[in-house]
Amino acid sequence: MESTDKPAAVAATTTTPPSTTVAASKCPFNYSAVDVGLRVVLFAAAVISVVVMATSKQTEMVPVPGLPTSVRVPYSAEFTDSPAFVYFMAALSTTGLYSIITALASILLGRRPSYTNTILLAFALMDV
Repeated sequence: MESTDKPAAVAATTTTPPSTTVAASKCPFNYSAVDVGLRVVLFAAAVISVVVMATSKQTEMVPVPGLPTSVRVPYSAEFTDSPAFVYFMAALSTTGLYSIITALASILLGRRPSYTNTILLAFALMDV
């Protein structure tokens, strides 16, 4: 007849190997700093694009209707002459404002390590 103590004794001496996974809050790489850096680069690119579009002018010699084609006058074009360029300027301005807001939020809320992954995920979804 078998003893019922042996399986319990074997089960008590068997140990599971320690887990080698890194907890989410103990991540060795700081993604928050990368996030803020990319948002600063986005802001810089948006500001540079707005400045270039706002200060650029193009002058071209165009023929005058009703006169011979050899008669040409200079015509200066700006971004306000095209509705597409006006929309482009508005979109770039909105992008710059969005990058400032999200960079500040990343800096302020990134100091709380328990919320960092959740915030980065929310920003990724808003960016899309």
